[in-house]
Amino acid sequence: MPLPFADDLATILNVDEFAVAVTYDGGTINGIFDNETIPVDAGGYAQIHQEQPRLICRTIDVPNIGEGEIMVISGQTYVIRAWVHNGVGETAIQLEKS
Repeated sequence: MPLPFADDLATILNVDEFAVAVTYDGGTINGIFDNETIPVDAGGYAQIHQEQPRLICRTIDVPNIGEGEIMVISGQTYVIRAWVHNGVGETAIQLEKS
């Protein structure tokens, strides 16, 4: 018996709850946007920090996702660099600020 994860995901990805509207592929999808700053070893004694923008969305909203495509989130343009479908209806997308 499948879990009712799709119902939970619809609630989580509601823009009145946790999600933001994202312009993608000529339309709008909803997703959870995170722009965590992570430490990066640049060699030597000091680490630098780099933004790592990421979007979590429904897999059915990005069925033909491709590297180099564009997403606009809160007025900022991002380029899709990588993605992972988790097998339960979510896709995590690594973005790069354009």
